[in-house]
Amino acid sequence: MGEGKDEGPQLPYIKQKLHSVSGVMQPQSMLIPSRVMVEELIAEIPAGGTGSLTSIRTRLAKAWGADATCPVTVRRHVQEIAETSFAAYEGGAPANGITPFWRVVDPDKPDARRLPGGREFVSARRAEER
Repeated sequence: MGEGKDEGPQLPYIKQKLHSVSGVMQPQSMLIPSRVMVEELIAEIPAGGTGSLTSIRTRLAKAWGADATCPVTVRRHVQEIAETSFAAYEGGAPANGITPFWRVVDPDKPDARRLPGGREFVSARRAEER
């Protein structure tokens, strides 16, 4: 764990939670993935290709035998990956030397605006790879 503070369980882990199915609460196993897990799946998408956060969550859940993957955790990891990658790009790293987060971010969705570089960066990297 971290420098003397309680940071909770080590990632990744699966937690059991209840969720509503047609108004009835049902148990569900939810994977809480690590950033590295998300980063590796993003990196597997070939240049010019696109994926989605939904496909990443589905692949992770299936690989770990969980019913679902936490969407909030995945979005948080993508935000962190984007911050690191954008800073490296702005510092002179080539686009092919950073995690290509733009391949899983739809530039037309609100999430793209919240990322470093915004929609313009995501769209420019996608166009550059075509």
